[in-house]
Amino acid sequence: MDIKFSSDMNKNYDLIILGVYEKNKLSKLTEKFEKNLNGLISKTLKNSNFTGKIGDIVNIFSEKIMLVGLGNQNNLDDIVLHKIGGIIGSNIVKIKKENAFLMLDNFDDEKNFAIAYGAVLKTYSFDKYKTQDEKKSDVILTIYSQNPKKSNDEFIKTKAIIDGVITTRNLANEPSNVLTTTALMEEAKKLSKLGVKVDILDEKALKKIGANLILAVGSGSKNPPYIVTMKYTGNKKSKNTVALIGKGLCFDSGGISIKPSKGMDEMKSDMTGAATVIGIIESLAKKKAGVNVTGVIGIAENMPDGASYKPGDVIKSLSGKTVEVLDTDAEGRLVLADCITYTVQKIKPQFMIDFATLTGAIIVALGDETTGLFSNDEKLVEKIKIASEKSGEDVWQLPMGKKFADMVKSDIADIKNLGEPSRHAGSITAAEFLKFFTEGTPWAHLDIAGTAWTTKGNDIAPKGMTGVGVALINKLLEEN
Repeated sequence: MDIKFSSDMNKNYDLIILGVYEKNKLSKLTEKFEKNLNGLISKTLKNSNFTGKIGDIVNIFSEKIMLVGLGNQNNLDDIVLHKIGGIIGSNIVKIKKENAFLMLDNFDDEKNFAIAYGAVLKTYSFDKYKTQDEKKSDVILTIYSQNPKKSNDEFIKTKAIIDGVITTRNLANEPSNVLTTTALMEEAKKLSKLGVKVDILDEKALKKIGANLILAVGSGSKNPPYIVTMKYTGNKKSKNTVALIGKGLCFDSGGISIKPSKGMDEMKSDMTGAATVIGIIESLAKKKAGVNVTGVIGIAENMPDGASYKPGDVIKSLSGKTVEVLDTDAEGRLVLADCITYTVQKIKPQFMIDFATLTGAIIVALGDETTGLFSNDEKLVEKIKIASEKSGEDVWQLPMGKKFADMVKSDIADIKNLGEPSRHAGSITAAEFLKFFTEGTPWAHLDIAGTAWTTKGNDIAPKGMTGVGVALINKLLEEN
C-alpha cells in the first residue's frame, strides 16, 4: 500500500473513507461531505447496526463510500489509531479497491501518520513466491491534508519506520535455501547505500580473533558464519553509541541435538533477531535520526554433520571464558555470547540490547503478544517499558539473580549452555548465560521467540512475521 496526501477532494477515487465517532457522531469532514448527500449518511446509519465503535465498518452507495468507527473522540492515541488504520487497510483490500481517499476528520499530521502506519503494515503480504495471478494488487491510499506538501515531507520519518518493519518481515519470511548466511550478510551490506559503515568478520577473521562459539555453531554447515557490524552515525558531535545485537541463525536444525521434524520449517526465521537489527538501522538511516547506533549480528546455520560440535564439548569463547555444551540446540546463546563480547570489547556502547528468537519457554510463559525482557540495569528497563507503552509493543520483565545464575554453572567449565534442571526457568537461565558475558555493560535482552510471529494476526500485522522491535527501539531512541 502506498500513502499519499492531498487536499483535493474532487479527484476520481474508487472509494471515499469517512469517520464516525461512537454513538454515530459524525466527524467534521463527514458532516461536510454529508451536506452534498442531503443527509443520506445519517439516514443510512439509522438503518444499520453501525454505532461508531472501533471496528465498525459499513460500505454504502455500492461500496463507493466506507464509514469507519473511530470510537471515543478523546481516546485517539497512536495505538488506537494504528488499530483503526489496520481495520481500514484490511477492508480496502477485502473489497478490492485500488485508489482510496481517506478523510476521517481534520486530524493533524501525527494522527494521520499513525493511521497510515497501521494501514500499510496490516496489508503487508509476502507473495514473492506466488504465481502472478495470485499476487495482491497495489493500493494507493490518499489521505486528506490541508497542507499536503508538508505532510508528504514529514511522512518520511514514519515511512522510514514502516520500511524497517517491512524489511524485517521480508528477511524473516525468506526460505533458508534463498537467505543463506552469505545472503543475509549481503543484505546487511546494502545498508552502506544509506551511509551506514558495514564491516564483516568472515570465517577466517573469526578464527583469528578466537570467536569459537559462533564458529562451533556453524561448523556443521557448508554456509559460513559471520559477525557483521553496521555503524550508523547520526550525531557526529558525540562519541557515544548504542549497540543493538541480533541472533542470525538462518536455519536451526538443532544440530546433533536435532529438533523434531514437526515445525522445523519455522526455523528458517531463527534469524529474526538479526533481521530486526537490520530493520532498525535502516529506519534510523532513512529518517536521519540524530543518534549513533551500531548493529552487531551473528550469522550462522546450525546443522548436523561429521564436523558439527557435540554435546559434551568444551569451547573457549571470544571472551576467554569456557563453555560446556550440553545441548547443541541451545545454539543462539552461543552466537550471542561472542557477539556481546565483541560489542563490549570493540564498540564500548553506553548500553546494548539484544534481540533473539531464543527460547520456546518464553512462548509458554508469555504467549505471542508479549516480549520477554531481561536486564542487568533497571534504568534501562524503565526506558524500555516507557517505549513499550508508547509504541504498542508489549514487554514484560522477568526476574534474574544468583539462584538462576547458579543453574548454568558448569562442573568442568566456566558456564554451561543449558540450565539444570533443563525444563526449569528456561528463558531466565538463557538470559543468565548471556549476562555472564556482558562485563557490567548496561544490557537488555529481548526474547522475541513468541512475538516475532503471529499465528492469527494482530492489529497491525497479518498472520506471519510481525517485525516486532523496530518501532520499540525507534521510540526508545526518540524518548532518550
